[in-house]
Amino acid sequence: MALPARAPTSPDTPSPTWQIGVEVDLATALALSRATTRALLELSPLAHREITAALEHEIDVLERQSDPLSLAAANAVRQYLPEAA
Repeated sequence: MALPARAPTSPDTPSPTWQIGVEVDLATALALSRATTRALLELSPLAHREITAALEHEIDVLERQSDPLSLAAANAVRQYLPEAA
């Protein structure tokens, strides 16, 4: 089943299939991201240091945007830092 690349333009015709597809894609991307981060942290001391620096940079960028969604994302990314430290 193919899903459209964007949400329906008419609010009168919401598409639950599209919303579910987006939620599944997001959950999949997040799971793959977590697994990749954990694998990189275990790879070597250099990889550990580099992924920690990258996470800190992403948190800084998100916090500078200072909108509620970015701040929530920064807090979510920050959860990786205790693992990385």
